[in-house]
Amino acid sequence: MGRVTIADVAKLAGVSLGTVSNMLNHPDRVRSDTRATIQHAIATLGYVPNNSARVLAGGRNSALGLIVSGLDHGFSFQLERGAHDAAREAGRELLIASADNDDLLQNRYYDYFQGAHMAGVMMEPRAGTSWKAPIHHDMPTVLIDVYGDVTDACMVATDNQQVGNLAIRHALELGKRRVTVVTVHDDLVVLTMRLKGIQCALEQSGASVALNMLYVNDWRSTDDGRSAGLRIAAMPAEERPDFVIAMTDKLANGIIDGVLSAGLSVPQDVAVMGCDGNPEAWGSRVPMTTIAPFGYDVGRQATQMLEDEIVNADRHVHRSILIPVQLLERESTTGRR
Repeated sequence: MGRVTIADVAKLAGVSLGTVSNMLNHPDRVRSDTRATIQHAIATLGYVPNNSARVLAGGRNSALGLIVSGLDHGFSFQLERGAHDAAREAGRELLIASADNDDLLQNRYYDYFQGAHMAGVMMEPRAGTSWKAPIHHDMPTVLIDVYGDVTDACMVATDNQQVGNLAIRHALELGKRRVTVVTVHDDLVVLTMRLKGIQCALEQSGASVALNMLYVNDWRSTDDGRSAGLRIAAMPAEERPDFVIAMTDKLANGIIDGVLSAGLSVPQDVAVMGCDGNPEAWGSRVPMTTIAPFGYDVGRQATQMLEDEIVNADRHVHRSILIPVQLLERESTTGRR
């Protein structure tokens, strides 16, 4: 058989050429059952649309774009998997770009996808930053883990205030009363929300807790965590925290190593936990307690919201959704069980 054409697809699907063209260029104009029939015909015949010709003809690329901040965190991989599965269920391809925690590169990818007439794009800006670039109103956009008063796009975010809430409540349930939070001076919204969760939960509990902050340079650095662990271990016993909340798992990994290297035990002398559920940092000498975001659910939800905006453009209403998190209790706070 020669090259499969749009006419072959129309014949197998039992629809007109115009209907197939509409499905490829403007899927929101075609009924869902008809779209499914045409997509089945495309898959059966192995038809490959000419995206360049389609765009030149005034149509829109049917693929979705996903721009992640980087590939140095397990959350991004979970996010991609959830988005990929939801895109496949919608009969769409997913193109993924990593901005490597570079705001300028992130914006360039966004502009590139707009120029390629993508059906829609999901953006995960650099961790904790606010979205400052203008939204391309001719390209449906969903923002991921962005906080603030964005009214011209849908948003899906991990509930980072709940992260802080769960962390301090875990410390209180274990009877801890000297808590140190290891973080950075950067005004990152993710960290601000986690700290707010800690403070609100403490106020609600009414517990008498000595809460202190210990600052490091890089919140993604295991080495900075190790230095913090050594500093904590060197404190007089009566001043040393009995519970440490590290704002990231990489910091927690280093803190555990530093405390152990100084001859103290985890969690008997100092209990330590992370806050961002990063499997990339789970090789600690003592299995690490952490708060796990449901990255897969975030990816699925973002894609479904994007698909709704594409298909139901006239009726779509922008909204914001917070995805809950989960406490994963391990030996670094509870000991062997």
